[in-house]
This record gives sequence, structure tokens and C-alpha cells, in this order.
Amino acid sequence: MDTKTSLLLIIPAFVIQLLVFPIFLEVKISFNPLKNRGVVALFLFKKKMIYYYVEMHGKYITLVNDTETKQQELEFDSPKFAVIEEFIKQVKDKVRLKYLFVYYNIGLGDAFRSAMFAASVNQLLNFIFINLKSRKPTASFCIYDTVSYNRTIFEMAGRMKISISLFDLVYSFIYSTIITKNKA
Repeated sequence: MDTKTSLLLIIPAFVIQLLVFPIFLEVKISFNPLKNRGVVALFLFKKKMIYYYVEMHGKYITLVNDTETKQQELEFDSPKFAVIEEFIKQVKDKVRLKYLFVYYNIGLGDAFRSAMFAASVNQLLNFIFINLKSRKPTASFCIYDTVSYNRTIFEMAGRMKISISLFDLVYSFIYSTIITKNKA
């Protein structure tokens, strides 16, 4: 085999590696149910790809970023939602969870009620983390909690890092699209 042919083999090898090796995605979510507002951000290899301010208005969700404002009606019986639901089912076993951090600040205006409610939220999160840890044993989980004893506040945020191969993403999307069309 001559040098030119061996150099041309580098291109398919690179494409195969790109498809098989995992990509690392980091998702950051923050939501305040009292103000009905939040933020969603998606990072690919620590570079911001998607960033939206989110507001809920009844059946509508408003997404705002630097360049555009979109208002979308939430339709849980639409074909788009069926594809997304099937896609999530397909991807959830292929995703490798690296870490999940939950931050929250809770206050009900009364110190005793605030402490009891924060403890209940902490127990619920620990229960969820135990279930996740049994399915994803290499993942790291952490809860950062703050209790505001004399204020009324409820803010939650999360940070999650996952890895998945590009091949798994494309395969899951195509498979979920085909399955959804066959069901309809």
C-alpha cells in the first residue's frame, strides 16, 4: 500500500471515531415556581450551544434568548410530542450520566415550616439519587441546600453532565421517528 492510499484511510477512520466516541453534554437548569420563570442552557464540550430564559403562561411556554423570542403551545397529544417521548425512551439507556448536582433555596416565611419542608425535599432528592445510583453506579450526585427561614422563596437549579455517542443519538432519533409513524 502506498503512502497516498494510507493517508486517504485516515478520513474514514476519523469519521468512524467521531461517530463512536462519546460527546460530553452539560445541562444547566434553573427554575423559580413562585415567579414562574427559569433558565435552560446546554453546553457541548464546555461551549454554550443553547441558552433560553423560560416563562410558563398556562398552556404556553415562552422561550427568550439574545436573538429571538418564541411562544409555543404545549400540546401533549401532538405527533411532535410522541416523537420526543419515544426518543427519550430510546436514549435514556444509552446515556452515561457523569454527575448530577441539585441546588435549592427554600423558605416559607416561618422558620419551623421552612426547616421541615427543606428536610422533606432533601429526603425526596436523596431517594431519587439512590434510585439513580443503583442504575448508574459510576455517577456522582450532590445536593446543595439553603434554607431561608424568614423569607418566602423557592428556587431550584440543577447541573448535569452526560456523555453519549453521536451514533446513538442519530440511531435513537431515526428509530423513534419510524416507531411513531408506524403507531399512527
